[in-house]
Amino acid sequence: MTPVVDSDAAPSRRRPALLAVLCALALLAGCSAGDADVPDPADPATATTAVRDAAAASAAAGGATITTASSGPARGRSASTTGTGAVDFRDGTATLSLQISGIGGVNAVNLGRMVYAALPPKAVGNISRGRRWVSVNLDRVDVGLFGDTVVQLGAGATGNPADLPALLAGLRADTALVGPETLDGTPTTHYRGTVDLAAVGRDTPALAPLVERFRAELSTTLLPVEVWVDGTGRLHRVDEVLRPADAAGGGARATATLSDPGPRPAATAPAAVGVRDLLTDLEQRAG
Repeated sequence: MTPVVDSDAAPSRRRPALLAVLCALALLAGCSAGDADVPDPADPATATTAVRDAAAASAAAGGATITTASSGPARGRSASTTGTGAVDFRDGTATLSLQISGIGGVNAVNLGRMVYAALPPKAVGNISRGRRWVSVNLDRVDVGLFGDTVVQLGAGATGNPADLPALLAGLRADTALVGPETLDGTPTTHYRGTVDLAAVGRDTPALAPLVERFRAELSTTLLPVEVWVDGTGRLHRVDEVLRPADAAGGGARATATLSDPGPRPAATAPAAVGVRDLLTDLEQRAG
């Protein structure tokens, strides 16, 4: 006896399977569309934006506690500087307690392009002719001494850590994502890139003289940097390659580590009567 086949039965059994396939395809299509909208963190343009945004976020916080370190050749010998203090991004100022090799403890006040330094007693007679404070206009430092001065100040390429946001705004759009790293217990994301100092000078005219000094001393306006961004999207550490490792006389680096973001009191200059203009004094001695 030939069995009777219900013509609607087979399609009805296939219908759940077909619906499952269609749902799966719809989900895949939805995921693909969503993924297309998510920036690839490894893309150089995305990495560059992440660092620039972190610099802007740090500036927007107003300031931070800062730890600095630098090393490299200065006046024909190896020099190093470490420091701690505070940076005020709003007013472009910083106060640092430094330990400079060959000099000792120095309290530095950075006000834009001016640096005031309170010297230890042993250095007062040799450097400042009896006055406790000396001042240095960073834009007047002679070519050939600029790199030495930057290394000894321990405050990065511009000589003032308050310039970090402006410096990183000049990051070229070829930044590389290195990956996640934990620094001193802080989870961070590590990036590697290059700052175009010529672009920094155009966007921040006050820093334009810096470009000329780099061009004259190193025949370049490119500054390699390593940047670590913390989980809040702010700068945690910036490492600047002031001189390449294979440069004549040796390489030079400066590192700034930021913590406790928030407004800081603006620094003030010492009383003028107790300050000797170091560069003017050196010019008078030479001339």
